[in-house]
Amino acid sequence: MSVFGFSTTPAGNSDFPPIIKYDARSGRITRMDRLQDESGNFYSEPVDITATFKALADFENVETGWILFPTTGAPDFKLVPIGSLIPQQPTPDHKNGVRFMLKLSPACGGDKPIREIAGNSKAFLGGVEAVYTQYLREKDANPGKLPVITMEKSTPVKNAGGSTNYHPVFRISGWSERKDLKFVPKGVTPSQASQSLPSTGTAPSTGTTRAAAPAPAMADDDFG
Repeated sequence: MSVFGFSTTPAGNSDFPPIIKYDARSGRITRMDRLQDESGNFYSEPVDITATFKALADFENVETGWILFPTTGAPDFKLVPIGSLIPQQPTPDHKNGVRFMLKLSPACGGDKPIREIAGNSKAFLGGVEAVYTQYLREKDANPGKLPVITMEKSTPVKNAGGSTNYHPVFRISGWSERKDLKFVPKGVTPSQASQSLPSTGTAPSTGTTRAAAPAPAMADDDFG
């Protein structure tokens, strides 16, 4: 707080978590670092971390619903905790999407390893659904821990229009405790969503039924 009774810190230096992006057109993962120039202006510097990507994923707090990534300006999120009723589509431009927090490993995390990732492309969602399904199968065998995920590869898939998107192939390489990976919500609670937007009456699908739990996975050294 300043002497005026409110913050005078530029908006670019807010407490919102920094982000990483998955580009379905190239199959690359990019860490977006928020930097400040000599004049005090903030800008984003992309850092490609595809080859070294490894992260502790907060799959306990996945948010799902609607996301709009406009050409200019900030994204618009209308999200609720996974398993809740998804609100009605706010505009025709909003697409179904997911968002969750993660902590990058020392090899790719930079000085701010705790990030958020969000996406609404079918390629991204398919990759996340597959590894989230693996998480559901294995989480009971790893109580109190979160999955460590890596990206093995990206698979080219030609769309109906002739363009090609790259579907990420994620896998769980280990499990570790949450520690300093704090969940910072972007969405609203289910009760808030029902008050502000009519519900579609359907819950998001996990795409699977629960299978027998496997043996516990090895802890990951990168996350303690």
